[in-house]
Amino acid sequence: MILESARDRIVRILVLSVGLGSIVFSLLGVGAIVRQVSFYPLGFLIVTIVIFCGVPPVMAVFSFRAPVRWLRRVAAGYLVATLVILALWIPATLKIPLPGSDTPWILTVITVATSTAAIVLRPVPAWIYLVVIAAASAVVRFEADGGTDALLAFQDGVMTALFSAVMLALLQLTLRAGQEQDAAATAAQDAAATAATSEVLERQRTQYQAFTHDNVLATLLSAARNTPGTLELTRESARGALQKLGEFRDAPVEGGDLNWDELESLLIAAALDTGVSIEITIDPDAHGLRTPPEVADALTAALAEALRNSIRHAQGTPDEPVNRLATARIRAGGIEIIVADDGQGFNPRRIAPDRLGVRVSILQRVTVVPGCTAEIHSIRGRGTTVRLGWTAAGARNADSA
Repeated sequence: MILESARDRIVRILVLSVGLGSIVFSLLGVGAIVRQVSFYPLGFLIVTIVIFCGVPPVMAVFSFRAPVRWLRRVAAGYLVATLVILALWIPATLKIPLPGSDTPWILTVITVATSTAAIVLRPVPAWIYLVVIAAASAVVRFEADGGTDALLAFQDGVMTALFSAVMLALLQLTLRAGQEQDAAATAAQDAAATAATSEVLERQRTQYQAFTHDNVLATLLSAARNTPGTLELTRESARGALQKLGEFRDAPVEGGDLNWDELESLLIAAALDTGVSIEITIDPDAHGLRTPPEVADALTAALAEALRNSIRHAQGTPDEPVNRLATARIRAGGIEIIVADDGQGFNPRRIAPDRLGVRVSILQRVTVVPGCTAEIHSIRGRGTTVRLGWTAAGARNADSA
């Protein structure tokens, strides 16, 4: 199951809130639109009404259906459209002062744009955008009044800035809370991965201590007793113990080969780091498999990167979610890992040079390790499948014999 980040969930909630708020502001501006309809060209008036009163509610409707990146793109377009309309407002009007010092209707909904800036822009650019919008609102107010009351226009600009600042600050604080929650979740996942690695090392140390107790001490005890008829048995036991000690010496605890259960723990930890569960099948003959650490490192890193790429690029909707599956099979001859989804897919031949996650973290990192393979199969509209594998040296020799 894929867990959407807290920040993305909050973005969806804010899009919904801003969209509903825009409906309220639009209703408050209906009277001004009716009074001022004859002061603007009809085409310009229709376009502005559609953008300011129509786009935010539409975003609210799709706030929990469309991918977050699409919502952000539409919101970014809305911000740009707001700047363009404010720049064209004065030349597009009929240049007749509004009656009774009436406020241009657009200023009743302008706070929606500054609130949307919190969803799209980083904090500093969002505050700069707010200042620009407030200043432009003051200019529009000044011109709409016939250029006779600069103080009133300044006051309206300040009020717009203050009200928008309160909304912007609240939205940014909400988004920051989501980011902090994501950071805490990532820290928890890292801690789980570290705990899994520590468990692997502890198992290796336990194996070494058990070997020392069962083999080395038993050999020494047998030699000390000097029981008649056991000399050759003691020598054989000593040779076996020395050979095993040599293996421990040549492959230190931290860098020694991993057992099947240690490899299983690392694969689970790597998948957990992305919020995805992995199904692992252990063949009955896999208990004798020994996996070199460089193989385990390459496969677990590539597994995590493949899952992150799938989460990042194969996004669905609540009505049509992306099905995503991660499986692994550990057998006597090696390991096979598959990460598959039915997302939009891509053309592997057109992988951009800057797609390091695909080229380096998945393909190159795995294929440079002896015995390891990595393949990516993807078709536009039909999903992506990543296959990772490693064949043990003994299994390769048996196949080639």
